[in-house]
Amino acid sequence: LYVILYTKQWYQRRVRGGINAEYGEDLDRMTDELMDAIDEQTLIRTKYEEMEARLSSVKDSLIKEISNTRNPRQAQDRIRSHLDQLRVALFSDVAKFNKYNIQTEEDAVLQDKVESLAGENIKLLDEINALQNAMPNSFTAGTPVNGNDKKLARQESYSTVRQKKSDFRGMLSCKKVDDSKLVKRLITQLRTEHVTGPGCMAGLTAHIMFMCVRYADHCNDEGRIQELLTAMITGITAVTRKQSRDPVISTFWLSNCLSLLHDLTQFSGEEPYHGRISRGMQEFALKNYDLSDYRNLLSDQCVNIYHTIVKSVQDDIQPMLIPGMLEHDSIPGMNSSFSAGRKQNDKGYDTVTIVNRLQFYLQLMTSQSVNRDIVRQLVRQILYFINATLLNNLILRKDLCHWSKGIQIRYNLSQIEQWVREQQLDMDDSGILTSLAEIRQASQLLQMNKSSNDNASAICETCYSLNTLQLQKLLVLYSPSSEFEERVPQSVIKYILNYRPIEPGVKLMMDPNKLHTLNFTYEPRDIDFTMVTILRDLD
Repeated sequence: LYVILYTKQWYQRRVRGGINAEYGEDLDRMTDELMDAIDEQTLIRTKYEEMEARLSSVKDSLIKEISNTRNPRQAQDRIRSHLDQLRVALFSDVAKFNKYNIQTEEDAVLQDKVESLAGENIKLLDEINALQNAMPNSFTAGTPVNGNDKKLARQESYSTVRQKKSDFRGMLSCKKVDDSKLVKRLITQLRTEHVTGPGCMAGLTAHIMFMCVRYADHCNDEGRIQELLTAMITGITAVTRKQSRDPVISTFWLSNCLSLLHDLTQFSGEEPYHGRISRGMQEFALKNYDLSDYRNLLSDQCVNIYHTIVKSVQDDIQPMLIPGMLEHDSIPGMNSSFSAGRKQNDKGYDTVTIVNRLQFYLQLMTSQSVNRDIVRQLVRQILYFINATLLNNLILRKDLCHWSKGIQIRYNLSQIEQWVREQQLDMDDSGILTSLAEIRQASQLLQMNKSSNDNASAICETCYSLNTLQLQKLLVLYSPSSEFEERVPQSVIKYILNYRPIEPGVKLMMDPNKLHTLNFTYEPRDIDFTMVTILRDLD
């Protein structure tokens, strides 16, 4: 450029000095053409630098989107349109660059770079095509649930698609406008048989909910977290109240509420829990918000559902208890004169019927993957209900207070105790069988020798769970089973009253509806949210 300008100025001076003006006009024309070409080259160089920066940025973003895309049908069209626009603009500039045919060494290098970037652009398009071929239309974990996905062809069988990409972070996005759809699909209109059984992940519904909450936390959106958790808890409350008489629904939501509570606890990021999980699972922890208040709400929800299940079981077995445990003579040959004088059990209830109902509820809790410790607490609560119901009726019925009936009741209780041991429910010193202490000791009292004061101290030591009022009532009601047996002497009753005085506030009857405190135990679990399998039926 400097040479051309210097040459132009030199010729102009020569022209002014008398050189042929014709040569000066030709030189001016040639110089102007060269200057125009140089201006075009400078413009193309500037545009090339802008295009190079733009393509480099687009390349990085496209590679990231290719690896992270979860909905190829939408992402591929958007990427291809954007790349086509860049390619048209780039090739237009390349053609304009070649038009001037500038063949300096620097220009040749510049042209090679432009063509190289154009080739990379084409490679990116090929990668998009390969991505489209490799990922068929399917619903995968990590794809936001939206209206377009309803167009997917549904299979009659509940086939699943497992997310295999290693960079999936175990989160699900749900827009605010889709909250009602999320609640319907996962809660209010969910068919529990579609998300339980063989091949289904335990607590799948709860894990999906947590993945939605985790995405909102990842986006640092406090309002979105509140909306999601509020909608979820409200939906669960509505469906459990509406179907409170259905033990299957109640058990399902007890299991999933416990799982969601466990997820919010284990991955809360709080030190007492964060340090007890592996480094690989620590990446699933919440980063921005403390959800302890919502954990308390969810804990209350679990307690309410638990009490609903307890009431359902109690209502189911209550009609069976008196005929099956107190009136039914399960030991042949033990019938006494009292049995002949009362109406026999004609409902067909016996201890086997009661054990079968207990086994049904145990299998139901197990099939729904309810925490084993919660199952033990439920069984303990039901055994207490059986204990209180039987003792209250025994105290009110004189025809049941005799020696042979004491043997029958003790035998019936032993069958329930044997069932508890066979199911390994009385483990780790849980004390489940202590819930039957009062009725067990009452049956022993009916069998004990009660004829003298020497037996009174043994009665007090054996029947330590019965209060003094209950002991007194049972001894007064006791009837001899034969003419050779005497009634309990008043001296024995007085001795017991002196040995164990009646304490203030003590009640004769037990409260069958008394509820024990539900305790939640925490143990870390190995959960990989990147491998969550979402059933197609939830799409």
